Amino acid sequence: MTSFTSTLCLALVSTTALSQAAIELPSFFSDGMVLQQQGQARIWGWLDGSGEVTVTFGGKSESAKTNSEGRWEVSFEGLTASAEGRELTISDGTDSKVIKDVLVGEVWIASGQSNMEWVISRTDNAEEVVAASEDPLLRIYLSGNVAKAEPQIDFAGTWTGASPESTGNMTAVGYYFAKNLRQELDVPVGIIECAWGGKPIESFISEEALKSLPEAKGVLKLKEQALANWDEEKARSQFEQKIAQWEEGGKKGRRPQIAVDPSVNPRLASNIYNGMIAPITGYGAKGAIWYQGESNANGGTASLYEEMLGCLVDDWRERWNSDLAFYYVQLANFREVTTEPGVESSWVVVQDEMRRALDSIKHSGMAVTNDIGAADDIHPTNKKDVGSRLARWALGQDYGMENVVMSGPLFRGADEKDGRMILSFEHNAGLKTRDGGPLKRFEIKAEDGTWIWADAQIEEGKVIVWSDKISDPAAVRYAWANNPEGANLVNSEGLPASCFTTEKP
Repeated sequence: MTSFTSTLCLALVSTTALSQAAIELPSFFSDGMVLQQQGQARIWGWLDGSGEVTVTFGGKSESAKTNSEGRWEVSFEGLTASAEGRELTISDGTDSKVIKDVLVGEVWIASGQSNMEWVISRTDNAEEVVAASEDPLLRIYLSGNVAKAEPQIDFAGTWTGASPESTGNMTAVGYYFAKNLRQELDVPVGIIECAWGGKPIESFISEEALKSLPEAKGVLKLKEQALANWDEEKARSQFEQKIAQWEEGGKKGRRPQIAVDPSVNPRLASNIYNGMIAPITGYGAKGAIWYQGESNANGGTASLYEEMLGCLVDDWRERWNSDLAFYYVQLANFREVTTEPGVESSWVVVQDEMRRALDSIKHSGMAVTNDIGAADDIHPTNKKDVGSRLARWALGQDYGMENVVMSGPLFRGADEKDGRMILSFEHNAGLKTRDGGPLKRFEIKAEDGTWIWADAQIEEGKVIVWSDKISDPAAVRYAWANNPEGANLVNSEGLPASCFTTEKP
């Protein structure tokens, strides 16, 4: 056992409300679960004392002895996908547990903030989608939100199959992602959802990983100060005073809320990781899908997003001891449409940080959504296209479907010739405009730093950008705004190009 695992067990056995029966299992090892095919499907739990456990599934048996903390673990290698619900039995010779209706297929982690948490019932065509959703081989682990000061060993929830009775409460992005995989692969698909609205990326990363990242110094300091300054009695007293003032004032405005204990505050570094990610680390999975960034765009850490996202991916891959695929959603267009060039925003900075992360994070992919957002709603209701665009990456990179176009155009490089910038792209087959009109939302920068609108045209799979007003352009950028209405560069699949700038970060 690694020192991390040993420390985790020692720290948490005393704080976890597991009963002291002979065999104990985390909640996600339960009826209806989906095990990962082909790779390593790990099963673990605890005994009340020492001993040996035998796990039997699909005609195979694996045994393991407990360690000094009573923890045991077995692995099934190379399971074959099966839509037959079978029993998985765990026995120590005197006690036994039976997990029913276990499938084997593809397992993915779905994490992030509210746009990942957003349920089907609050999206486009919800009533129709829910009514037609019956699919017992598409299952999602429905769970609650947990933030803790220390890594936990259980994450309560229930495996639920898609049906008109349950689908409305499922993560919409996770559901549509899984539905695409189901249609193309014809194997069971399981999604473990662990998302929490309005929370920053650092909440989902372990403290050990954040400590190794220089860019995370500020968020760790913030948590350290919050813990040092916390006084529960003082917080209660201040809350009561505010409530009294609010009531005396006729209850105008929002009802005051009591301050949150920083040890369980989900906005602080590592607390969501401890409560929702740590318990499931090691559960056999193909990869993770991620939809987050809004909180960091609004929280003063926009320019650090590439480094933070890379830290998260490295952290999770180390905990899983696996090269997990990692596919994420670029922030959608949001807020008022801009009509002038040269506008700066932290929102587009996060979008571009996400684009740059494609180069620094291997085995990754990004769903561009700057065409399906909403000016007045941070929660766009079109989640079907989001899930589909994420699934393109998985189908192309993980499941070998060579005919899948995984992305819209992604900027690769720029050359200057005769006062014109020649831009090259990946995923550039059939470059065109969405509306058949001229290219829009390209800006060009003069040597004095001024940005102006530029002319642009497509030539042989590249985009040529220029302005008759600038003879020696310093840089070019595209769709550089919170809501770049009119941005219309797409490829043959109609998938949109990401924002980008030729300037170095």
